[in-house]
Amino acid sequence: MKWDRRTFLQTLLTWGVAQESLTWLHPNQQLQKYYQTLAEPTHRKLALLVGINDYGQGFNLKGCVTDVERQKDLLIYRFGFNPQDILTLTDEQATRQGIETAFVEHLIKQAKAGDVVVFHFSGYGNYVKIPPDLAPTLTEGQLPGIIAKDGITLTQGNPNTNNILQDTLRLLGRSLSTDKVTMVLDTSYHSSGQTFQGHLRVRSFPSPTDTIEPEEFTFQSQLKQKLPKTKAASNPGIILSAAGSEQVATEIKGNGFSAGLFTYTLTEHLWSTVPASRLNITLNKTTEEILPIMGAKQQPQQENSSSQPLFTYYLLPPISQSAEAFISSVDESATATITLTGFPANILRYYGVNSIFYPLDPPSSSVPLQLRSRNGLKAKLRPLSSQQTPNPSFTVGQLLQESLRCLPHNIGLIVALDPKLQRIERVDATSAFSAIDIVSDILTEGEQPIDCILGLRSSFSTPSSQPQATEGYALFLPGGGQLPNTVGKSGEAIKSAIERLRPTLEKLLAMKLWGLTLNETSSQLPWRVTLESLDPKPYPIQQRQTTRTQNKPVQPETNPSQNETPALSFSGLPKVPRGTRLRYRLENLGEQPLYYLILGINSSGKAIAYIPPYEEATEPNQEEQPFIEPGRKNFIPATSTGLTWTTSSSQGWEQIMAIAAVAPFEKTLEALKKISEFKIDKDQILTLENPLAVAQALLQDLGNASDQTNTILEPSPDNYIFDVKAWSTLSFIYQVI
Repeated sequence: MKWDRRTFLQTLLTWGVAQESLTWLHPNQQLQKYYQTLAEPTHRKLALLVGINDYGQGFNLKGCVTDVERQKDLLIYRFGFNPQDILTLTDEQATRQGIETAFVEHLIKQAKAGDVVVFHFSGYGNYVKIPPDLAPTLTEGQLPGIIAKDGITLTQGNPNTNNILQDTLRLLGRSLSTDKVTMVLDTSYHSSGQTFQGHLRVRSFPSPTDTIEPEEFTFQSQLKQKLPKTKAASNPGIILSAAGSEQVATEIKGNGFSAGLFTYTLTEHLWSTVPASRLNITLNKTTEEILPIMGAKQQPQQENSSSQPLFTYYLLPPISQSAEAFISSVDESATATITLTGFPANILRYYGVNSIFYPLDPPSSSVPLQLRSRNGLKAKLRPLSSQQTPNPSFTVGQLLQESLRCLPHNIGLIVALDPKLQRIERVDATSAFSAIDIVSDILTEGEQPIDCILGLRSSFSTPSSQPQATEGYALFLPGGGQLPNTVGKSGEAIKSAIERLRPTLEKLLAMKLWGLTLNETSSQLPWRVTLESLDPKPYPIQQRQTTRTQNKPVQPETNPSQNETPALSFSGLPKVPRGTRLRYRLENLGEQPLYYLILGINSSGKAIAYIPPYEEATEPNQEEQPFIEPGRKNFIPATSTGLTWTTSSSQGWEQIMAIAAVAPFEKTLEALKKISEFKIDKDQILTLENPLAVAQALLQDLGNASDQTNTILEPSPDNYIFDVKAWSTLSFIYQVI
């Protein structure tokens, strides 16, 4: 099929949204000019989005078309792109000729200086072995490339690929008349020869190829001849890659959908982050969410041009507030279909019916909208109104914000069995797991969402791994990373291994439950938490704060105290040396007292909690719990107490959650009291002997706190109902090196 501009443009949707004027300026005067430039409506915004699931030949992927849909929704409803300026190529359309022609016709021939251009690719990639006669100056002998729909062929049963080289993509990017170019590549090139990494499908084609069409280099030569000398060696704007050179990009499976792990988390944060997310912060938060799934096996990468952008896609969203969903279609009988966009995948798995949203505009005085059913990323909602209040008129593209989060009471672990286990091992493991009530499902095949994998260490070893104890049973992350201190001895019976791992399973479920309370961008409790290093003097490592208070964004701190130095600009996760002294600074930015907890897991795999001192009780079990007064700050641990919080002595990653609520954590305190080392009148950092009991008590406490603010839904015996006005959970993840 011959592709020209008219053919492509005929495939575009004709409906759109008007770009709204910028309503928020960062208080830093040095950045105002940059914001104003970004907000100018005169420049065009163009996008080419490519996603390929159907490769044929038995090498199909599952989440690439979803990636295109998520990016398109983000660009239209969050960044104000005109739908007519977004061209999507999926499956049959995404041939080699189709991609290259679309880039030339839709982007190169239309983009002018100052325009914003986004190119996205989701699909297979691999390395191409380049013959010396085609590229005599190439020293490594292979180049990375992406694979188009028609790029896989079988010769005598052996697969071979016809690639669009990454160098070609760079040349196409340099050929644009604008330097505001972002390429998002949710693919990878390195492969172990397997189609799965742990339980996740990978986007590295399982074998390299040793042929390249000469036309590829001819096309490159044509592009080079047309390039101005000033752009011959420059980078084409920004390249965001899903994984490093020796890593793999993966797909996650949700309830009813598949998506690229990188694209899902990237777009999620761009929907939910306020103020507009700076590029390095976006990638840091994306990496934080990928880490508990993949460990260090997939870390997004950023490649900058000489003029680094402040914001992702070189843009500020026209609407300064974040959203968790938008109305994608209006149905009959006063109902609408919404697309859920701003939730982590682990929360979306359990996001329940009856949850409440409000439209961003008009404000929260409007009618609450209740979730009535959900299928994957799509859901139905209807107004929850009284007879005195008229039903709202729905508008396609209307943004929605979370108000009440409904989660089921009964949430368990989903464990997958390594397919490399022998049949008798799988039978025995299924029997052993069935006797553990916190395990809700055991998967022996398929790609459903899971929490961990049971398998032999040798199944997940790399050639560089140490050979000792490689045959012991262990628990692994969904992406194959080994969980600390879970490997057993060689020869251990699988039922004995599962019983040995029971405490780890309880800890994993505790972390899962804690994670379901994360709501940094939807919480209406105004507070800020800063993780600080005390070596040699206090300086901030990470800062988290809520930004939605009665639909008015909280401005970030702009004047740190003089004894602090600015946080470093990290690539990926912040890196903290072993044994570093830490403290958390908690600031109450609101007008009511905030009760707080600090919980988490350290790099040794231990669940820990900071417990502040409680005042003496005048009556049994009525201890006065500490709180942060309005407008005040607390340091944890306080310098005056002599308690030292240091990072673990083991390398790895740590995740700490700071939790605030409008009511005391009474049930959680009861669970903490059962720890043998607990002392009521002393601040402590304790290893939790009962992390699951603490997590379950925490959910009860957050439900009780929400009862004080929730005036919409009656309490349910089957669900937790959490009100964003009643609690906030902020997460800190960093590497211990």
